[in-house]
Amino acid sequence: MEELLSRMKHKHGRIIDGRRHFWDVEKLWELSKNLPVHKIKIDSIKELDQDCWFTDSRNTSVPTIRNVALHCQRIINANMEYPILICSDGQLIDGGHRIAKALIDEKIEIDAIYLTLPTADVIQ
Repeated sequence: MEELLSRMKHKHGRIIDGRRHFWDVEKLWELSKNLPVHKIKIDSIKELDQDCWFTDSRNTSVPTIRNVALHCQRIINANMEYPILICSDGQLIDGGHRIAKALIDEKIEIDAIYLTLPTADVIQ
Protein backbone atom coordinates (compact mmCIF):
# COMPACT_ATOMS: atom_id res chain seq x y z
CA MET A 1 0.00 0.00 0.00
CA GLU A 2 2.75 2.45 0.90
CA GLU A 3 4.39 1.83 -2.47
CA LEU A 4 1.14 2.60 -4.29
CA LEU A 5 0.70 5.78 -2.24
CA SER A 6 4.27 6.87 -2.96
CA ARG A 7 3.66 6.46 -6.72
CA MET A 8 0.66 8.82 -6.63
CA LYS A 9 1.85 12.23 -7.79
CA HIS A 10 -1.13 13.92 -6.14
CA LYS A 11 -3.52 12.24 -3.77
CA HIS A 12 -6.75 13.08 -1.96
CA GLY A 13 -7.35 11.48 1.40
CA ARG A 14 -10.10 11.42 3.99
CA ILE A 15 -11.21 9.37 6.96
CA ILE A 16 -14.31 7.22 6.34
CA ASP A 17 -15.59 4.90 9.07
CA GLY A 18 -12.32 5.26 10.97
CA ARG A 19 -10.09 4.27 8.05
CA ARG A 20 -8.01 6.52 5.81
CA HIS A 21 -9.08 6.40 2.13
CA PHE A 22 -6.85 7.72 -0.68
CA TRP A 23 -7.61 8.52 -4.31
CA ASP A 24 -5.17 9.28 -7.11
CA VAL A 25 -6.19 12.82 -8.10
CA GLU A 26 -4.92 12.36 -11.67
CA LYS A 27 -7.40 9.49 -12.08
CA LEU A 28 -10.17 11.68 -10.65
CA TRP A 29 -9.36 14.42 -13.17
CA GLU A 30 -9.61 11.85 -15.95
CA LEU A 31 -13.04 10.78 -14.67
CA SER A 32 -14.19 14.40 -14.53
CA LYS A 33 -13.03 15.57 -17.96
CA ASN A 34 -16.50 15.41 -19.55
CA LEU A 35 -18.44 16.72 -16.56
CA PRO A 36 -19.94 20.23 -16.60
CA VAL A 37 -18.18 23.18 -14.97
CA HIS A 38 -20.24 25.24 -12.50
CA LYS A 39 -19.60 28.68 -11.02
CA ILE A 40 -19.83 28.47 -7.24
CA LYS A 41 -19.50 31.04 -4.47
CA ILE A 42 -16.12 30.76 -2.79
CA ASP A 43 -17.77 31.34 0.59
CA SER A 44 -19.81 28.15 0.07
CA ILE A 45 -16.69 25.95 0.17
CA LYS A 46 -16.64 24.09 3.51
CA GLU A 47 -12.86 23.86 3.68
CA LEU A 48 -12.36 27.61 3.35
CA ASP A 49 -11.86 27.93 7.12
CA GLN A 50 -10.38 24.50 7.82
CA ASP A 51 -6.77 23.35 7.99
CA CYS A 52 -6.46 21.30 4.81
CA TRP A 53 -2.70 21.49 4.47
CA PHE A 54 -1.09 20.78 7.83
CA THR A 55 -3.21 18.82 10.31
CA ASP A 56 -3.18 15.10 9.57
CA SER A 57 -0.91 15.59 6.57
CA ARG A 58 1.48 12.78 5.73
CA ASN A 59 4.15 15.18 4.46
CA THR A 60 4.01 18.64 6.05
CA SER A 61 2.28 18.34 9.40
CA VAL A 62 3.67 21.52 10.97
CA PRO A 63 3.03 25.02 9.58
CA THR A 64 6.67 26.11 9.71
CA ILE A 65 7.81 29.19 7.84
CA ARG A 66 9.25 26.92 5.15
CA ASN A 67 6.04 24.89 4.77
CA VAL A 68 3.87 28.02 4.64
CA ALA A 69 6.24 29.56 2.07
CA LEU A 70 5.99 26.42 -0.08
CA HIS A 71 2.20 26.71 -0.04
CA CYS A 72 2.45 30.43 -0.87
CA GLN A 73 4.55 29.55 -3.90
CA ARG A 74 1.93 27.02 -5.00
CA ILE A 75 -0.78 29.68 -4.55
CA ILE A 76 1.19 32.18 -6.65
CA ASN A 77 1.68 29.55 -9.37
CA ALA A 78 -1.90 28.21 -9.26
CA ASN A 79 -3.38 27.90 -12.75
CA MET A 80 -6.84 29.43 -12.60
CA GLU A 81 -7.77 27.93 -15.98
CA TYR A 82 -8.51 24.66 -14.16
CA PRO A 83 -11.68 24.35 -12.10
CA ILE A 84 -11.59 22.94 -8.59
CA LEU A 85 -12.84 19.39 -7.97
CA ILE A 86 -15.58 18.88 -5.40
CA CYS A 87 -17.17 15.56 -4.57
CA SER A 88 -20.93 15.17 -4.66
CA ASP A 89 -21.18 15.65 -0.87
CA GLY A 90 -19.56 19.08 -1.21
CA GLN A 91 -16.09 18.25 0.11
CA LEU A 92 -13.06 19.65 -1.68
CA ILE A 93 -11.00 17.10 -3.60
CA ASP A 94 -8.51 19.34 -5.44
CA GLY A 95 -8.00 23.08 -5.78
CA GLY A 96 -7.13 24.56 -2.40
CA HIS A 97 -4.31 26.68 -3.84
CA ARG A 98 -6.60 27.95 -6.61
CA ILE A 99 -9.19 28.87 -3.97
CA ALA A 100 -6.54 30.76 -1.99
CA LYS A 101 -5.43 32.61 -5.13
CA ALA A 102 -9.04 33.53 -5.94
CA LEU A 103 -9.41 34.92 -2.41
CA ILE A 104 -6.23 36.96 -2.74
CA ASP A 105 -7.52 38.29 -6.08
CA GLU A 106 -10.81 39.22 -4.33
CA LYS A 107 -12.93 36.90 -6.48
CA ILE A 108 -16.30 35.80 -5.13
CA GLU A 109 -16.82 32.83 -7.48
CA ILE A 110 -14.69 30.02 -8.81
CA ASP A 111 -15.21 27.31 -11.43
CA ALA A 112 -15.92 23.87 -9.99
CA ILE A 113 -16.64 20.35 -11.18
CA TYR A 114 -18.73 18.00 -9.02
CA LEU A 115 -17.61 14.38 -9.03
CA THR A 116 -18.96 11.26 -7.34
CA LEU A 117 -15.95 9.57 -5.78
CA PRO A 118 -15.27 6.03 -7.00
CA THR A 119 -13.91 3.33 -4.69
CA ALA A 120 -10.68 4.55 -3.09
CA ASP A 121 -7.37 3.47 -4.63
CA VAL A 122 -5.95 2.71 -1.17
CA ILE A 123 -7.67 2.11 2.19
CA GLN A 124 -5.61 1.94 5.38
